[in-house]
Amino acid sequence: MTDNIWYLPGPFHRYEDDVKAIAKKEGLIIIDANVTEDRDGEVEKPPKATLKAEYRAAPAKAGAELNKPKD
Repeated sequence: MTDNIWYLPGPFHRYEDDVKAIAKKEGLIIIDANVTEDRDGEVEKPPKATLKAEYRAAPAKAGAELNKPKD
């Protein structure tokens, strides 16, 4: 079996890069990692893909507000 599957969390429109074009260029099959736990055939070094700014997780505040006990 060829390891040519790129498991990437979808939906794919959230990425700055055209991940479908990257997969095609690299000869990879792209599969939404959210819909399967199986990682059989995963490519050893998957391409890098950057999320658009609006889909990136906001950085957590430095603990003070999060761990403060409620009155």
